[in-house]
Amino acid sequence: MLKYLISAAILALPAAGTAAQTTSNPMAMQFAAVLQDPGHRQMVENAAKDSPVWTHIACAGASFAQAPEVGVYVPVQFAKNGEPIAGEWREGLVASGCGAPITLNVLTEITAPATLATGFLLPGATIADPILQNYAQRFALKAAGGLPAGCTDGYVANTEFAGYDDPDEGPKIGPWKEIWTLDLCAGPKRVLMHFIPDASGTTIHATAD
Repeated sequence: MLKYLISAAILALPAAGTAAQTTSNPMAMQFAAVLQDPGHRQMVENAAKDSPVWTHIACAGASFAQAPEVGVYVPVQFAKNGEPIAGEWREGLVASGCGAPITLNVLTEITAPATLATGFLLPGATIADPILQNYAQRFALKAAGGLPAGCTDGYVANTEFAGYDDPDEGPKIGPWKEIWTLDLCAGPKRVLMHFIPDASGTTIHATAD
């Protein structure tokens, strides 16, 4: 199951008035400084290594590279002194050296001025937000046939974005499809996930792939 907000760190960021804040897009520069802060980078790696998929495949020779995309769930805001005071986002680490590379996703939330809490999300390329990821796992498990007898260690091993139902229709907000791979003790099982958002929420349909 999804776990997040497992640890927190205090960032030491430049005060207001630095060069990073006098560019044409100072907020973007401030956010970039947060993302590259050494303490934050360590927190992201620690959270990624706590994910079930990594605890099952970890090896000493692994290397980690920062994924290029960041998904912002709640816009990041800064105080006048440069401290981040609000925001929530997803970023990824690409883990290599233990079989096929896999993207380990991490959620960060600003819980107090300059205080960031991190925790792992589902791996791979899912575009579902953290709450939806957590909610959708029960549908994925049911579509995969449930946990086999005696299995207490099932987890989502990967997610793949499979496209929007109507890729030519305006802003990309859904409906969309994903393929989730579950490891349920007896080998991987792939599940086709359908996400159908509307004004009242998101409907989920899941079938064995």
